[in-house]
Amino acid sequence: AFRSQAYNCLIHFYKRRLMNIFQMFAPQADNDQISTSSLEFSSSDDESLSPDKESLYKFRMFHFKEVGPFLTGDKPKPRSGHRIVHYKGRIYSFGGYNPAIEDDDPELQDDEFWQESKPLFKELWELNLTTAQWTKCLMKGDIPEQLASHTAVSHPLDPGVMLIYGGTGAPFGLTTSNTVIACHLDTQEFKKIVTQEGDGHPMALYGQAVVTDSKGLFFTVGGTSGFHYFMDVNMLDLSCSPPVWTSLYRLSGARDEPEPRYRHELCLWDSKLYVLGGGTSFSADRFENLPTFDIKERRWYNTRTKADQEATIDNSDDGYPEARRCHSTAQISDQVWVFGGYDGDDVFGDAWKLDLSTLQWARLKMELPLPVYFHAMTVSAEGKMVMFGGVDDIELNTRTSRVFSAWLAVPSLRSMAWEAVCHYQPGISSVPPTMLLEEGVPKDCVDMLSSNTTNQAVWG
Repeated sequence: AFRSQAYNCLIHFYKRRLMNIFQMFAPQADNDQISTSSLEFSSSDDESLSPDKESLYKFRMFHFKEVGPFLTGDKPKPRSGHRIVHYKGRIYSFGGYNPAIEDDDPELQDDEFWQESKPLFKELWELNLTTAQWTKCLMKGDIPEQLASHTAVSHPLDPGVMLIYGGTGAPFGLTTSNTVIACHLDTQEFKKIVTQEGDGHPMALYGQAVVTDSKGLFFTVGGTSGFHYFMDVNMLDLSCSPPVWTSLYRLSGARDEPEPRYRHELCLWDSKLYVLGGGTSFSADRFENLPTFDIKERRWYNTRTKADQEATIDNSDDGYPEARRCHSTAQISDQVWVFGGYDGDDVFGDAWKLDLSTLQWARLKMELPLPVYFHAMTVSAEGKMVMFGGVDDIELNTRTSRVFSAWLAVPSLRSMAWEAVCHYQPGISSVPPTMLLEEGVPKDCVDMLSSNTTNQAVWG
């Protein structure tokens, strides 16, 4: 009850403030349409709800919402094989692939990299999740040439840095990488991370999976050269200066070693790496027994998981996710979600959750708005998952540029209040920041209404 009352008070405060601002800046014709009653927040059980219930804000978990639509200006082309990270209310997307884009596409004629990189995108895009506005960044520095099936994660010790690792250029497999590149998101500058010399460096591959921990350790598992598949385990200690690579395991044919693979996903819990799915160009791996690497003991073994007993024949054959590769995952503490993917025949639109503390699978009621694979996904510190792009049709081999988000955890009351304010005032970004600050809107909220990039053209 207290949380609900506090929530209503915050909404009421910000909306009152914003109404005063909009009345000062709105033209008279628009001003007449603004009423105090239309801005009042009501809970779902309020008997005085207006007839248009769809316009009311309501926080919902496990519910996909499309970001956009992007009605004007430019936006990223449909793509697959790219990666995204979340930072300060924005997502950043690097790379991608689309063989259907024409060489002379008029929207890419001013792109200095397109003629050299096609059909890969040598691009960094920023999407402001509050304003639904895309910004194409002006990149500088050591920009990677490997633009597909690379990995990208936030630096565990510096969240304003995106770490890009691995990947391939075109044709696939001919130019691969084992270099880690740091992209400083505030300046869009790319810098190669120089590591200590030694024999712990991983092979140059693509389609590997990575995960980090809070101490600055960066783990990578598996991948392919384009001709052979691997399942080696390497670790980069980012807390050292310079960072140090360590080889934790190389396949030798020992018992319980997993099948080599690519386009799998990793999760980390209790000093163990769990491998979720993956496969080769001709196979896909299942989820009943998860290949598990014990970091302390440096050994592989299989972990038996528990089927969802409430799953039905309509949404699961046996209470486990179908075998797949090219899917995406999101992890919050001991909870891991699996979305989409592909098994060579079918594209999946389902969503599953694995509780790592109990090893219990659960088939979620939520479905992807668009079944996809080779898509990109990230999750914010407060639990907002964002999904962008991917292959959406096998036969036509088409890709999408649509963006969806969903809450996987309950965020702070403050975040919900701000989301509601933006829901009721979609034009809030047009109000001068100084006016918002004077009216008491927190500075970090005001900052989320502008682009985080510098000297870029703004699209959308």
